[in-house]
Amino acid sequence: MTARVVTFALLALAVVAAGCGGDDEGKPIPAASATALNAQLDGVQARLDNGSAGACKDILEGPRGPNLEQVNQIIESLPDNVDSDIRSALQDSFDNLWDRVQDTCDDLSQKQESQQPTQTETTPTETTPTETTPTETTPTETTPTSPDEAPLPNDGDGNGGGVPGNGNGNGNGNGNGGGIGPDGANLGGGE
Repeated sequence: MTARVVTFALLALAVVAAGCGGDDEGKPIPAASATALNAQLDGVQARLDNGSAGACKDILEGPRGPNLEQVNQIIESLPDNVDSDIRSALQDSFDNLWDRVQDTCDDLSQKQESQQPTQTETTPTETTPTETTPTETTPTETTPTSPDEAPLPNDGDGNGGGVPGNGNGNGNGNGNGGGIGPDGANLGGGE
């Protein structure tokens, strides 16, 4: 679509250039007006080259002075003595351009809308509370063991956590051992 707009813009420029010439029926388009119209055509082309629907829409109704409004002001401000055929051809050419721009804008808007990711609606998931049933625990009974059944500790040298050696025991628990336990604790001097 942009190639057609460029072709049309060149055609409009040819009309403007022809209006700058002279004939006996009326005055040509003033050079300042022709330059201003050319600048508006350049602005239209730049916005179309942007390729976005927003930039395209600015041509027809943009907040920073749409090209359509500015072109109409330039044409309306042409001196009354400008050839009426040239004035009419100029207005018709720009009206055709605006129609083509509107078609391009519509195409761009549809294209951008179709490329938008579709939003999916999420629904909250309901959670059902889980019912818990308490379990009964039965305490474990421990049976004390007699000294004869108790496991014997490892024999050691008094430094490795074993029972201190060489006690002077006579079976009544009065030994002369001593030493250091596995965690570094003093096991006592035995009495």
